[in-house]
Amino acid sequence: MFVELVVVAILVVFSFDFFNGFHDAANAIATVVATKVLTPTKAVGLAAVGNFVGMAFITNAIAETIGKGIIDPSVLGVGSIPLSNAQFLHTLAIIMGGVLGAIAWDLLTWLWGLPTSSSHALIGGLVGSAILAGGVQAILFPSAGNMLLFLELTFIAFAAGAVAVLLWGLAREDSPTLGIVILAGLVSGLFPAIILARILLKGLVQIVVYMVAAPLVGLLFAFGLALLVIRLFRRFTPTRVNHEFRRLQLVSSFFYSVTHGTNDAQKGMGIITLILVVAAIDPPWGPPSGEFHVPFWVILGAHASISLGTFFGGWRIVRTMSQRVTALRPWQGFSAETAGGIALASTALAGIPVSTTHVIASAIMGVGATKRLSAVRWGVARRIVWAWIITIPVSAGIGMAAYAALRLAFGV
Repeated sequence: MFVELVVVAILVVFSFDFFNGFHDAANAIATVVATKVLTPTKAVGLAAVGNFVGMAFITNAIAETIGKGIIDPSVLGVGSIPLSNAQFLHTLAIIMGGVLGAIAWDLLTWLWGLPTSSSHALIGGLVGSAILAGGVQAILFPSAGNMLLFLELTFIAFAAGAVAVLLWGLAREDSPTLGIVILAGLVSGLFPAIILARILLKGLVQIVVYMVAAPLVGLLFAFGLALLVIRLFRRFTPTRVNHEFRRLQLVSSFFYSVTHGTNDAQKGMGIITLILVVAAIDPPWGPPSGEFHVPFWVILGAHASISLGTFFGGWRIVRTMSQRVTALRPWQGFSAETAGGIALASTALAGIPVSTTHVIASAIMGVGATKRLSAVRWGVARRIVWAWIITIPVSAGIGMAAYAALRLAFGV
């Protein structure tokens, strides 16, 4: 019976990967469709191939973060393997409650056409089921001292940037607006915050910091790259620029799809490997005893599932991402995809589970803002941001409900 349960659980996680790709198809193809470089069918095919090629990245760092870095291992019984039947069923209910919560939220936001984060839905679902199972202490948090030090140092970096811009404006007798001062503070505090979060923080707090930082990184990278393109090609005619970047955007779109695949597939890989560890499945199907090592068949299955989901992707979200946020030209699509791909490749290598949705949505806003701030439809952007904010708490609530239902079904 338990072998069958493990198989069903793995299939559910692969289903999450499929819905992840289905839901996030817009991330990979929105820009190349918006610029009319490719038709939706060709774009989604290119993205699906890129997602699958993403397994060529020689890193499973994000999978380890998801599998070991959110929930206290003792709550899952990892330290007392082999588990009794009741312990195993309870642990499986926690894990699958989180996954089912994420799937439910993905489907709801797909129906609403909202580009929310499947990654953060998974994190929220796991957090909700774990808290209901073991209380708040079931979630990994940094020490109070490290948290205080992080806040102090980040605030100093923020204040330094804000004060520097304010003094520079006063020296020119051109007092900057409050918005410019706050933006300067955010920019100066962003990268120190990312580095400090990696050093001082862990668990859910670290992920929330990156959840906030990821869209800002995507926006700044894309904004800066777009300005560089404008500078380099300022003497070319618009027709020539569009012609050249239509070709380049094929490369940037594929690059983004590869990094998107390697990021998002690793979330499912981490969950499946955790299931194999608690079920004490030995090689060749499971990792070596006591080790968190992702088997190759899990890597292959996760990327294949995401690729299939992308191929059958969600066009409702494509419309929001490619048409409603801002109008794009090929050079802007290239800038957004390249900047997003660089950000995702860096975070994958560092083991940081950021949201691909956040990165590309903010990158699209960044390239749109190079024309003028009003070029970005901030009303739609605000709606997207609110969806980002509520993803973790809502999916946590769904995860709690799913965990409770599974406990009743398993009789534990």
